[in-house]
Amino acid sequence: MSLYFIFTIDGDWDKYFCPKLSASERQPDKKTLLALISHEIKIASSINNKLLHFVHSSSIASNFFLQPEFISIWKNIETKGGSVGIHCHNEHFYHDCDRHNEEKIEKSIGSLTKVLREKGIAPISYRGGYLAFCNKDIVFLEKNGLFFDFSCDPDRFLWLDNKLVSNWRGAPDNYYRMSYEDHRKPGKAKVIEIPLGKTKSGELCSETTSLWGIWKTARALLIKEKEQKNNVIVYVLSHTYEFSSFWKRIKIKLVLLICKKFGKFINDREALVIINEAERKQ
Repeated sequence: MSLYFIFTIDGDWDKYFCPKLSASERQPDKKTLLALISHEIKIASSINNKLLHFVHSSSIASNFFLQPEFISIWKNIETKGGSVGIHCHNEHFYHDCDRHNEEKIEKSIGSLTKVLREKGIAPISYRGGYLAFCNKDIVFLEKNGLFFDFSCDPDRFLWLDNKLVSNWRGAPDNYYRMSYEDHRKPGKAKVIEIPLGKTKSGELCSETTSLWGIWKTARALLIKEKEQKNNVIVYVLSHTYEFSSFWKRIKIKLVLLICKKFGKFINDREALVIINEAERKQ
């Protein structure tokens, strides 16, 4: 049995999260983002290019990352051994989550997946904006051939403006097939949940966790894998906007090196093979 990490990057830019700015001011800048994503790829070379970049889609930038320059980058990531997933922000604003609009959610997931595949990209993974997810999303992912969800942050609960944005209270801290009745419980769905690497020591989030916290968390996950005698598969979380700072890039690289000391980095397709093989042996 082994400890596996999946290095995930949400393709978000900093101004997207500034609600005081106008819609035009929150628009992404192509030159800036092309440069930031190139940093992602360069740093991921330290883990054999095992990068899972989640392509952002929202009302602010619905087709921005489907321009030819970005499609070329997504193909390059896959060619090098990484993966590309979809990351749908379905709300109008940071605090205005729209999870109850099922038609809008399904359309967002389906349209982005379809276009990427038409362009020669092969996404099999999804992450909700702000780590939001609801039970009915499972069916939407299955319809679109998306085998993984990476929205789980165990015990996360986000409630804003009388709306439930994200609820992962009680969710497992290792991978599991989801339940159609409750996405926080194991079940028989085709969709597999990969949670954020998280223990009492901290979480594998490059933006908010210190390097010491990363080291303690990764070490605790290895101990857990040894005690349970079962594969542990979790994700490491980062964002494209973090790569704008030299010192943040150094930190991200150190985060990866620390995790690499305790486990192995894989992409989502390799994770699917490992999970299917483990299930066959049960």
